[in-house]
Amino acid sequence: MIKVTRTAKPNVLVQNSLNWTEQYLLAKEVYTQSNTLANKKAIGKAEKRYNHTDVKSALKKMFNKKCAFCESRITHVDYGQIEHFKPKSKYPELCFEWNNFLLSCSICNGKANKGDKFPLENEDGPFIHPVDENPQDFFKFEYDDLTQTFLLFPANQRAETTIKILGLNREDLVENRTIELKKILFFLEDLIGENFDEQKFNAFEKMFSEKDQYFAFISALIQKIRSNI
Repeated sequence: MIKVTRTAKPNVLVQNSLNWTEQYLLAKEVYTQSNTLANKKAIGKAEKRYNHTDVKSALKKMFNKKCAFCESRITHVDYGQIEHFKPKSKYPELCFEWNNFLLSCSICNGKANKGDKFPLENEDGPFIHPVDENPQDFFKFEYDDLTQTFLLFPANQRAETTIKILGLNREDLVENRTIELKKILFFLEDLIGENFDEQKFNAFEKMFSEKDQYFAFISALIQKIRSNI
């Protein structure tokens, strides 16, 4: 997870979010008074407007087509999901709120992980927010000698809750993350050998950017090696 800057609200939300919210909340109210199938369908019809192609495109650009939580690339294997940081099931008034949207992979956002969960402060939450907060203040992105894998380590209880519920150290993710990062580590170790060349090291560092998968780990790895040179 890395810090991401929120981009401008898409025009489709600027023009429609207030009306869409009113219609959505009204549909939910009508359903509470008469829980017919037709009224339930009306909620679904009003709700799905947030999944507009312009909104999805803006989020893909904002997050470099990576999951806001696990930093895995999404779009070459999955469509990606518009994730409501505060779940619309619990905060329906935020269903069309741009500042509540993230881009997520279907696993991080699935029922087995985040789903509609949103632990409050008395439940060791809320989750770390990659736009409103800097994940580097809450996590350590390190190679674990014991398991020989790259893992997130929490700096406080909120971070631990985020890792646990979102599955940021889940087996398949850790396996893929470690395979990729060990390749980078191999080249880094070669660069800092007896014939260390700072220019080559700097050039290697510049090869990476926020567009890369697991950039939080890459940055931490490079910074740690640089500090030990």
